[in-house]
Amino acid sequence: MSRIAIALLATAIAAPALAQDAPNFNGPYVGVQLGWQQDRQSLTTGTVPPATARAKGDGFAYGGQIGYDFNLGSAVVGIETSLTGRTGTNRFPTFDLEAGRTINVTGRAGFLVTPEGLLYARGGYSNARFTIVNPVGPAETRDGWTVGAGYEHVLGRNVSARLEYNYADYGDDLLPGIGGGSRLNYHRHAVMTGLNFRF
Repeated sequence: MSRIAIALLATAIAAPALAQDAPNFNGPYVGVQLGWQQDRQSLTTGTVPPATARAKGDGFAYGGQIGYDFNLGSAVVGIETSLTGRTGTNRFPTFDLEAGRTINVTGRAGFLVTPEGLLYARGGYSNARFTIVNPVGPAETRDGWTVGAGYEHVLGRNVSARLEYNYADYGDDLLPGIGGGSRLNYHRHAVMTGLNFRF
């Protein structure tokens, strides 16, 4: 009986040490994010000569993410899915454009500048929703791509914070109801902060 008690005591003492020695940025995580986004659109009409109107709008962005990291020693690779929303409206002379929710599925890769600090780049698929308002118009979702870079730092056991910049391109299309041949182009810049909780 005493041997069992000694073995259990040794396990209890060793467990925190083993957890402390576990590599950072490894395994699943969930998190929250918030920051600033700026949507930029240009509207080019089919007139001769073509006329182009441009609009940009700043907004507060917020959301969450879930992902998985693989610590390879001095490098880290992973995959992440995020869902964000934003405030703000872009205004053209004849209509306004509101941005809705955005879904991103990206991979990321980086290297450890310290055991607690990760410098990384990310890129992948992005899908954003836009709605024409004033007057009321159609809503659509746009497929696109996003790239970015950031830095993440371990704050404590199982908690890390990050700061990153992202650029997204959602292409262009012909929108009905705002003039024949008018083509609208979509771009986005974002600076986001986040907290990740690992388990």
